[in-house]
Amino acid sequence: MKLIRYEYPQTLGNSAFDSFFGSAAPAFSRFGSLFDDFLEGASGVNQTAADLYEDDHNYFARLELPGVKKKDIDLELENAVLTISSAQTDKNEDGESSYRFQRSISIPDGVAMEKVSAHYEDGILTVTMPKQDARKPRLIEVK
Repeated sequence: MKLIRYEYPQTLGNSAFDSFFGSAAPAFSRFGSLFDDFLEGASGVNQTAADLYEDDHNYFARLELPGVKKKDIDLELENAVLTISSAQTDKNEDGESSYRFQRSISIPDGVAMEKVSAHYEDGILTVTMPKQDARKPRLIEVK
């Protein structure tokens, strides 16, 4: 079984703040990325890590979603892209707080799209993507 930790690709130096502060002085380039992190956190959109692995018959995507209720998880499979998202709003004495995330994962070639299933238990979402019969390894007898 092969296990791959999928991390959202980070782009370095793409923001206007990074290029502005990076050109002024190298020490200030870090300030631009901190500002971008602050803005990203303020929007409430977060990326969760995904473990991708396979066996002889299936591909798997496993995501840790602590505190997320099963009814709040949305899965969408379109054009070989699996999108996992959730949005929650908590009301308390001080007001309202909201949390949302979205994660998109490219599905490998050879997946039986109509047989994709998901299971959520103890804060862990496991998406099972069965391989098509043509993709499964088979033993060929030598005569």
